[in-house]
Amino acid sequence: MKNNVIKILLLEIVCILFTVPCIIGGLRYNEYLISFFMLGIFGISYFLFGFKKDKLSNAKKTLIFVAVITIALVFITYGIGFLTGFARSPYNRNLIGILLNTGSVILLVIAIELVRYQIIKNGNKLTAIISVIALVLVEITYSVNLYNFYNEFALIEFICIAVLPSISKNIIMTLYVRNYGYRVSLIYSLILAIYEYVVPIVPNYDNYLRSIILIIMPILNMQFIDAYLKRKKKEDVRNKNIGPKIFVVISIIFLLFLIAVYSNLFRYWVATIASGSMSPTIEIGDIVVVDKYYSDNPKELAVGDIIVFKIKDTLYTHRIIKSIEKNGKYYFRTKGDYKDNAEDTWIVLKEDIVGKVKFKIKYLGYPSIWLHNLVGGE
Repeated sequence: MKNNVIKILLLEIVCILFTVPCIIGGLRYNEYLISFFMLGIFGISYFLFGFKKDKLSNAKKTLIFVAVITIALVFITYGIGFLTGFARSPYNRNLIGILLNTGSVILLVIAIELVRYQIIKNGNKLTAIISVIALVLVEITYSVNLYNFYNEFALIEFICIAVLPSISKNIIMTLYVRNYGYRVSLIYSLILAIYEYVVPIVPNYDNYLRSIILIIMPILNMQFIDAYLKRKKKEDVRNKNIGPKIFVVISIIFLLFLIAVYSNLFRYWVATIASGSMSPTIEIGDIVVVDKYYSDNPKELAVGDIIVFKIKDTLYTHRIIKSIEKNGKYYFRTKGDYKDNAEDTWIVLKEDIVGKVKFKIKYLGYPSIWLHNLVGGE
């Protein structure tokens, strides 16, 4: 067993070293190169350890259930499109186009899940943890080809859309493989990897909401499948593993809360304050809860209210110092509370208003500011 662990660790180190030129050095790998590299890693593991087929009870019914639940979760996420609208898929959907778009993806998913299975079956807890890191890095290396890092915001988008969901998915897939074998994780991963290349339209939600959905989807999927498989074994799970289940429930509630307040889909949302123009009323690192009702009802705004508005694609949070009504239209002059601030040079129109600040929460915006500064923001 010890020799197997050492061999597994060496394979994981090879995977990590393979990603270094891309992630750190900026080198872009061809998608098929990455896929065939991982197939090569599986081939080496097969030569070293052989391949023990997983023993999944009621395999056919279980895999059908996994596919149905995964597709159902995809449809549920599509329901958000009725709030945000839909966009046409950017991918070519004729047969040749689908094959070209999905070929390397399918190869990579199969290779990753087989390698994961070999690591779990022949390694230990340490190699399982390292496998999550290694496979996340491989997926990031693949995803880098889909992004153009023209500024720091593109990097933040990449972290939200590619990195964080990959971490979530790989943790859950490792648990899948450990408990049920590679076929369950393979079915889930394939569906999630290729469906956007096939469907004609996709929900038009923003990147933050997309990130939250991609993070939470494998967690929800695991809960459904875990409950189904344990029921099949007639296990009473109500009083077992209560700690992890409470953690998952709390995590889901928290993520749903983040969707509600950050996604800009609902009446209330939050904004992080990144400048000191409203000091001492609102400081850098505070977050403000904004009521969007007032964007459609500017006549209910009054002098002294703090509003969030957009001027030339930049958001400001300043106080109204003058309200003007002319021919049924409302115009506002604004100013930050900082003592040295002058009155703003612009006039805020109805279409500029995002909402009215209802209250603030101190310090909670610092992680967002830190991430922005980390990637070179000002």
